[in-house]
Amino acid sequence: MLAFDTLKQEFVHCHVLLEPLADKAAFEEACRRLQAHGHPLLSRLLDSGEDEGNPFYITGNVDGETLRSYLARQQEIPGWLAVMIACRALEAVIALVENTDCLPENVLNGLRVVQTGSQQVQIQMADYRLLTGEAAKAKVLKPAFEKSAKLLRTFFQEQSGGGPTLPDQLLPGADFMELLAACLAAAARSVVTALTDLKNALQKLAPDQLTGEIPTAHKPRALLAPHFASYQEVARGVVNLIRIQSQRLDMANPYSMRGTLTKTGRTVLVEQVPPPRLVGSSVRAMDDQGLALAKKREFPSLIPMVLLHEGDEITCLAEELVEGVSLADLLRERRALSVHEAYLVLAGLDGALDSLEKSGLDPKRLRLEDIFLLTGFPREDARTAKLLLTKLNEWPAFSIVLRAHPTLASMAGRGLDPAVLLPTIKAPRPGLWNGAWLSAIGRFLVGLAPLPGHTGEPPGERREREALARLFDEEIHRQREGKVCLREDFLARYARIVQHHETVKPAAAPASEPLGLQPKAGARTRTISADPAANKPTALEGAPQALTSGFAPVSEKPTIGFAELLFRDTSVTESGGRHDWAKTAADAPPTINPGEVLLPPSEFVPFWLRAAVFLGGSIVIGAILAHASGDAFWLKRPVIKAVPVENTAPLPATKSGARPLAPEPPRGPAAPQISVPTLPPETPPARSPSLLQPPSSTLKQDL
Repeated sequence: MLAFDTLKQEFVHCHVLLEPLADKAAFEEACRRLQAHGHPLLSRLLDSGEDEGNPFYITGNVDGETLRSYLARQQEIPGWLAVMIACRALEAVIALVENTDCLPENVLNGLRVVQTGSQQVQIQMADYRLLTGEAAKAKVLKPAFEKSAKLLRTFFQEQSGGGPTLPDQLLPGADFMELLAACLAAAARSVVTALTDLKNALQKLAPDQLTGEIPTAHKPRALLAPHFASYQEVARGVVNLIRIQSQRLDMANPYSMRGTLTKTGRTVLVEQVPPPRLVGSSVRAMDDQGLALAKKREFPSLIPMVLLHEGDEITCLAEELVEGVSLADLLRERRALSVHEAYLVLAGLDGALDSLEKSGLDPKRLRLEDIFLLTGFPREDARTAKLLLTKLNEWPAFSIVLRAHPTLASMAGRGLDPAVLLPTIKAPRPGLWNGAWLSAIGRFLVGLAPLPGHTGEPPGERREREALARLFDEEIHRQREGKVCLREDFLARYARIVQHHETVKPAAAPASEPLGLQPKAGARTRTISADPAANKPTALEGAPQALTSGFAPVSEKPTIGFAELLFRDTSVTESGGRHDWAKTAADAPPTINPGEVLLPPSEFVPFWLRAAVFLGGSIVIGAILAHASGDAFWLKRPVIKAVPVENTAPLPATKSGARPLAPEPPRGPAAPQISVPTLPPETPPARSPSLLQPPSSTLKQDL
């Protein structure tokens, strides 16, 4: 039966068994296992028991049709969509058999298909088999599963035509449903490895890039959509107040539409408020309270409601569109954040939760889709797409806002609620947003609990993730025992873990360097401790302590604050500037410790030595080049020029056939002719052994 939980404000399914329990102890034990270990692909088991002799159990709603009804109406199905459905169904079955062996006999009816995007579907387990204990036929089911898995793999390989991926051709839906049902029915805890191998083998057949969207005939139907008004009726109800921009719905949130306020022009999201006959009066009362708080504008960390209108028997609300990205969108793009980025988100979320508690609103769940990182840019902006691929500590700035009012998507069970990892409590208690809830959301942030459909090794060092995993498990275990941990205490322990892995390196210092000199500039470390005494090695040489308790000695000084940690000069927020050596030396203790930055690096060279080497090298290189070119001063020798002898004899006329002389350049006015008597032939001087005599001239004979 479909029902609505007025305390938790969500739709649920009540499963009533018509026969008395044959083994009550096994039934209660199976219920406890499902309540103790939650999973995003498993519907929460909220309550169980007996009422007037009839056993019952209550599960959360999964807003989609059953896998059997979905495949039954598919005569043909695209190949890539069939591969996606098979992989998602195997993931849900693996999550169930790893926690408990409560796989229903008709597994296709227990699985529900939900569309989470234009090209994405998700399959969740919505029903369980709780009448018997653990299955005792694991050895019999293993060979049956191997045979069924081989048949399903062969079916896809034949349809692919021998190619590496499956083309966009249509496959017979009846054959696919039969082979998939045989594989899922044979699943058990003993064949988890074989289930994982089959999923990985089928995942390789899917194309890397998908174009378009799921065809209308192959879209899964929402379960609660027939119980509410259609989007045409909602648009007519607010036609004078809001102008609907598009009638196309976002399949990740099919109950909201985007519109524009006619008076102010602000972009809003519009959806219907469920009528009191379905959900009672608690939802409308909380919406009225949220609208009154939005008008006061006293809580900027909450998404404001701008309209609550009732007309034509339909009540509609409108919330302001957030200029940022949700935490779910960020994790879909990044898969996981580093431990430092996760601390930035958790510290900002702590401040937003403080504002939520002061507002007086009492939401019963906060999904990843209800937590937004406000950047100032729309989701469709190119700058937002660039930020999604950048680390959070490199963002210019961001703030966190929450959606505190109930929405149809939240009440229908859509999205990812981090509280699914926490033990189930029958009634909400004060202090719901405690350290255990931050631990649950932290597991999703750092990739310890990956989003459905995402696999891969999360970023960061393994030692840091292991330390955080112990911290998260300890907080969740304390919640299971009924102990409440404050958010401030949890964040302080988280900060000490980050501080420990920043200051302490796993590699030991060599024995030849007792002083622990400062390492190279490319691998230098910086501390984030508020107390210089925390850097002393004696804190690590004492009795063994848990990583979550920190390694700093007990002192009366207050521990480091969260805002101080965010803005201190750590490796997370390191800007790359030069270190202040004078300040470090002034603040340092009298002894030299490995963590202190007091001595210059071993490669330090004085400036005067660099200048001397540069000038000397320049002189040597210039001398070599001058010697090679012959322009060096030591290669030059004095040259004595010879005195030429003037010959005043007239030149005879040129013979015919002899080479004419070059014409002389034009001269000034002709001078008067002077007759010069001919001189007797010149007798050559007597030869002398002296080298200073000019050589004999044969110019006359040549002429």
